[in-house]
Amino acid sequence: MREVQALRQAVQSRKMGALLLLGFASGLPLFLTSRTLQLWMQDANVDIGKITLFGLLALPYSLKFLWSPLLDRFVPPLLGARRGWLILTQIGLVLAIATLALQQPAQSSQVLQILAINCLIITFLSATQDIAGDAYRTDILEPIESETGASVWVLGYRVALFVTSSLALVLADHIPWNAVYLLMAVLMAGAILTTLSAPAEPKVRDDTEKAPLSFKDVIFLLFITALVAGLLGGVFVGFIALPVFYWLLAGLIIAWIVSSLLLPTELLSENRENRAPQNLQEAIFLPFKEFFHRFGIAQAGVILIFIILYKLGDSLVGITANLFLREINFTKTEIGAIQAGMGFLATTVGVLAAGVIMPKISLNRSLWIFGGLQLLSNLGYYALAVTGKDYSLLVLAVNIENFSAGLVTVATVAFLMNLCNHRFTTTQFALFSSLMAISRDVLSAPAGNWAKATGWPSFFLLTIVAALPGLLLLPFVAPWNQKPVALSRPGLEEEEDLWGTK
Repeated sequence: MREVQALRQAVQSRKMGALLLLGFASGLPLFLTSRTLQLWMQDANVDIGKITLFGLLALPYSLKFLWSPLLDRFVPPLLGARRGWLILTQIGLVLAIATLALQQPAQSSQVLQILAINCLIITFLSATQDIAGDAYRTDILEPIESETGASVWVLGYRVALFVTSSLALVLADHIPWNAVYLLMAVLMAGAILTTLSAPAEPKVRDDTEKAPLSFKDVIFLLFITALVAGLLGGVFVGFIALPVFYWLLAGLIIAWIVSSLLLPTELLSENRENRAPQNLQEAIFLPFKEFFHRFGIAQAGVILIFIILYKLGDSLVGITANLFLREINFTKTEIGAIQAGMGFLATTVGVLAAGVIMPKISLNRSLWIFGGLQLLSNLGYYALAVTGKDYSLLVLAVNIENFSAGLVTVATVAFLMNLCNHRFTTTQFALFSSLMAISRDVLSAPAGNWAKATGWPSFFLLTIVAALPGLLLLPFVAPWNQKPVALSRPGLEEEEDLWGTK
């Protein structure tokens, strides 16, 4: 009874209200450089292959762990480590989205390159906001609040996706796209007020031990920046083929992991919970070392692969759904009302249902059941591709797919949160969510060309096949009955294990 009463008080707290609005701020930029922008580009007669290639510009979401230690190490002068960074990124996002509103997509390579640069700035700032927001959420939530807090955050996030998809698409049928994006910039400005009024995060470390930025740190940051910019630039100007890009990206991640494993294990015992990282390399590599040390190399590797593959099938549908519906003659208003509007309601029900179901059946079983529903939901789009424009079938497909997405999203957020050690919250959560974003943004980038090559019915069958590898890893990552070993989270050893059971 005490746990139920504490949970009820948590839901009604100012903390949960702040998480709801910050979740909204986190979700607002995402579709403005992806699904919503896709329809703006489609209206401007841009080739579908180039449209989905813009998914690569979401690479900052996938590589944000590279600079996440900076947010742990350097604290803005106002509002603290988490809220201070939130304010800075939100101001930048308001300016960048307003700048995007002043542009006009076109088939011209030069125009698309300028548009791509603007979108890359938005995704970088948005990814940085996510780093600070994820860390803020994880730091202020007590163990009993984690699943509820994840559900509230995802709910706010989904409200933002509704606004930037459903509302934006309906408006775009009546006012210019430029005006729609200016309105989105105004909404983003409201996030600044939310951050100013949000509860202060607890002090979990001593920031007085920070070492100054060294020459080695500067060289390291410049190298990473040049590498990422060179990869993206090479793809967009045609110097680097997409398969080569994937191999280079995989090599970068593997090199990061290997470098982390080479660190001496003694550094883990030397790193106190309240001790700030003493150099940038230590701040970046040591959290990965701790993760592999805690789970073992083999198990940790399987977990990382699972994170990448678990939502791949859903990601392939997500990046192409609106483009597909426009091709079979649904209007922007119809897509906004059904795909985004009704889909939002279905997702909200899924998010709320996950918050109720997960504590009852455990996170392990939730990942199995929700993942299976996610795979089957793609059949709705396959049926729509076979039959053509059909309102009843669209409603059915959208409701099933979005309900499943709501379930899976809450389960994966809770899964990632509970993988983190509180000494390395920012970097570890950023790493895990970055790997998940690889399937959403990077691996799905060729989807437009695949759809052109195979046709829509075969493409949606391909998305079902793509969902299978992640599900096949569940026996190794989340056994149906077995309780995994509890995490070594400082001060929480006697609380809950990874799956929310004693």
